Amino acid sequence: MYEITIKIDENDADYRTATKEITEEELNQLRPLFEAIKNFKPYKTQTEDDEMECTHSSNFPYGEACRTDLGEKTIEEIYSDFDEDTIYLLIEGFLPSSGEYGFHSIVSVEVGPIVEREKLI
Repeated sequence: MYEITIKIDENDADYRTATKEITEEELNQLRPLFEAIKNFKPYKTQTEDDEMECTHSSNFPYGEACRTDLGEKTIEEIYSDFDEDTIYLLIEGFLPSSGEYGFHSIVSVEVGPIVEREKLI
């Protein structure tokens, strides 16, 4: 068993962090997705009405933070090489609970072995 800590950015450096247990099997399933998120490159699109060009730099736009009205791709579109089971394992199992509107980026992911702890109080 391992411990995984993931930090997300909800909006303009409003961060949330979660630390959870993860099995080696789950970690191995998610590693390629983490690598793809790490290698994400911003891209440009047109708005729905073709009035404006937008640059999108959010590496994991989730919930209302995904601005499809500005041409932003959904996480399923950005990471189309991955099956939905892998994407939703990450979302439902390991990401911090997002606020009311979702979040736009995964800022960091750290993993390590679970260390035995002594409860003092």
